[in-house]
Order: sequence, then structure tokens, then C-alpha cells
Amino acid sequence: MKYGLLLTLVAGLFFLIGIFMYKKSKHRVTLSIITSACAFVVILGLIIFDLLPELIELKKWWVFLFVFLGLGLLFVLDLFIPDHEHNHKDNDYETEEHEKHLSHIGLITIIALMLHNMVEGAALYSVTTNSLKSGILMCLGIGLHNIPLGFQIANYSVTKKNKILLFFLVISALLGGLIVLLFGTVNEIVFGIITAITLGMILHILLFELLKEVYNNRKRKENYYGIIIGIIVLILINII
Repeated sequence: MKYGLLLTLVAGLFFLIGIFMYKKSKHRVTLSIITSACAFVVILGLIIFDLLPELIELKKWWVFLFVFLGLGLLFVLDLFIPDHEHNHKDNDYETEEHEKHLSHIGLITIIALMLHNMVEGAALYSVTTNSLKSGILMCLGIGLHNIPLGFQIANYSVTKKNKILLFFLVISALLGGLIVLLFGTVNEIVFGIITAITLGMILHILLFELLKEVYNNRKRKENYYGIIIGIIVLILINII
């Protein structure tokens, strides 16, 4: 039991590793371009290799309707989060407008990932109670996801005084583990609904935020470095 909760906390701390690496970098413009491309690939892999298979495995096709709910929720939330409009121009990577745009992406990513990590934390805790070895491997896989996502949300953590959302993101997997500890295994229907809503929110981030960053940076070599790094991360995760 204690190892299960410990591993859920460790999985969340990988976000801080990514954020720390970003803060210490002397080339944030380059790193921002690389990490946006990397996060695009990692989130795409998250959808293809994790979220979709989980929903398909349930064999309850009506649950996919909740994907649209997740999309709609983030569209509505998007309206109330400032600094999200950004008309990209050449060589604007260091402008205040571009920094605010990256901050906005980081904020909505945090909100969506909270739900996802709670579900992952519940699964990680359950796996660890059955096999510590399997739990460690799963924790490492989740952590490899979280490091490049930590790069992506670092803009938010740097420019905002309020750290509450970031704190809850880091402990969200732990909260998922605590839910299983206190209430038992999460009902598969509830699990499916939460996963579908998360998928919708993640799709919004992928299609309406990160895709624009990758497209706008298509002429920069850093963009392709990020894509290559993202692919390597996905390969490592699937090998594990």
C-alpha cells in the first residue's frame, strides 16, 4: 500500500523535473519551440497508445460521446482564460504576446492533465498493490510522459504567481491513488467517462493549440528536433 502511494507521488514529481530543466535553460526560445513540438508528439502518442485503447477495451461505444463533452468543456473554459489569442508573426518568439500565448497553452494543459493523471494514479496504485515491479515500470513510463509535458507547462509556472493549479497537478496521481485506497477500485463506467472527457480535452490542446505552434515553427530546425525527441520518448515508453 505504502509503495503504491509513493509511486503515484513520484510519477507527479516528474513534472517538476521538466519545469526545473526549462527554468535553468539559457535558451528558452529554442527550448520552447523544441518542447512544443515534443509535447505535440507525446500527447499524440498519449491519445493513440493510452487513451483510445483504454476506451476501446471497455467495449461501451456510447462512452465516446463524453469526448465531445471534454472538447466542449475546454472550449468554454478557453473563453475565460486570458491571453490566449495570438496571431503568429515571423521572429515573434520573444514578444510578450507570444509568451502569454505559451502561458495560456500551459494553463489549459495543466487543467486537462489533472483529470488524466488522477485516472493514471488510480491505475498505478492498483497495479503496484499486485506487483511492485510492474508498478515501478508503470511509474517510469508515466514519468517519461510527464517530463516533456513539464517543459510545456513551464511557461505557466514561470509567469504566474499562483502555484495552486501546478501543485494539484503534481499530486493529482497521488489523489487518484488515495481514491482507490479509500473507496476501492474505480467503477469501469466512471473510469471510462473520466477517460473520455480527458481525451476530449487533450484533443483540444493537440488540435487547437500545439498543432498551431508546430505549424508556425515549421521552418525552424528546432521544431524537427522536438519532433524527433518526442518520437524517441514514445519509443522508450513502449519498450518499457
